[in-house]
Amino acid sequence: MGVLGLAALLGCRASPRVALIGWAFPIAVTSNAQVARDELDSWPAAGRPPIRIISDSVVQGDSPDREVERAGRLAALPGMVVVVGHGGSRGSLAAAPVYNQAGIPQIVPSSTSRLLHKAGPWTFMLPPDDSIEGAFMGAFAVERLHVRRASIFYINDEYGAGLRDGIVAALGGRGVRIVDRVSFETQSDMPTLVAATLHRGVPDVLLVAGRQRETGAIARLAQRRVPGLRIVAGDGALVLPTLADNAGAAAESVYVVAFWLPDAPDSLSRAFVERFRRVVGRDPQSTDAMSHDALLLAATAIRAVGARRGAVRDYLRALGRSRPAFLGVTGPITFTANRPVRLVMTHLQHGVPVRVTGP
Repeated sequence: MGVLGLAALLGCRASPRVALIGWAFPIAVTSNAQVARDELDSWPAAGRPPIRIISDSVVQGDSPDREVERAGRLAALPGMVVVVGHGGSRGSLAAAPVYNQAGIPQIVPSSTSRLLHKAGPWTFMLPPDDSIEGAFMGAFAVERLHVRRASIFYINDEYGAGLRDGIVAALGGRGVRIVDRVSFETQSDMPTLVAATLHRGVPDVLLVAGRQRETGAIARLAQRRVPGLRIVAGDGALVLPTLADNAGAAAESVYVVAFWLPDAPDSLSRAFVERFRRVVGRDPQSTDAMSHDALLLAATAIRAVGARRGAVRDYLRALGRSRPAFLGVTGPITFTANRPVRLVMTHLQHGVPVRVTGP
């Protein structure tokens, strides 16, 4: 078993009996595939088809058109059984029609847009959606931070808009006044946006649905104007050290949602952390654990039912119904409507996300 670039695979004669798992991320993002390969190499070889994880080494970037191109290349490859990806909500949504038309299961490891629920019967969304995460953030802001006034910053894409709507619904149901809603792009003039919203009114908290660089910049700029102002950010911001570096001295006022933390005490998490450190040389982050679960789930499905795409899709559908939940690093995995919600609120301390506990 192993990880192979798509260009290399196309240049050789792969056995049709090899079951392929597509890793639908830019070629620079390979650490999760390497860790999964290391674990798959320890599986007994008898009684299952050989499994190979492949990534696309040709298409670069993560714009929607690039994601569609990447999906098309993976879907066209003989032996492709299941794909894990893509990285963001916009890319996952853009690629989903390719996989649904081809009849290839798509396991989405970390995208949270609720629109993925309607992407098609071949798309399986691993994390809680943005409405659930928004409710979680709103509940934390009210119950733990005791806020009565909030402003919302959100990136103008599927991730940001979806999480914004979830936050608005959660705060509205708890009697919190929304002072301002600020849309931004990756190239927006953040100093001007932050200054303008704080001029319109100073909230008790800023809730941010954005990525790591923009979230860090918002925290840093807001703290300069309103020392002590707290920031609660969605999962998309939890990329370290970039978030902490961009927040600077304001980092310890930032709370951020995680799907999992490496301090989890269960045996699966401990083994994953040890393996990840050995293979990659650093501690895994929240999205690393989600990607690992997606890759191991794909391989487990192939081992259980073989390399037929329809059988793998049915296996995924059956989890938590006619089959037991898949035991992943992040917890038991099913795709049922009432599956447990596993979200963790963290507080940045010395550049590290620390689990928030207690009342």
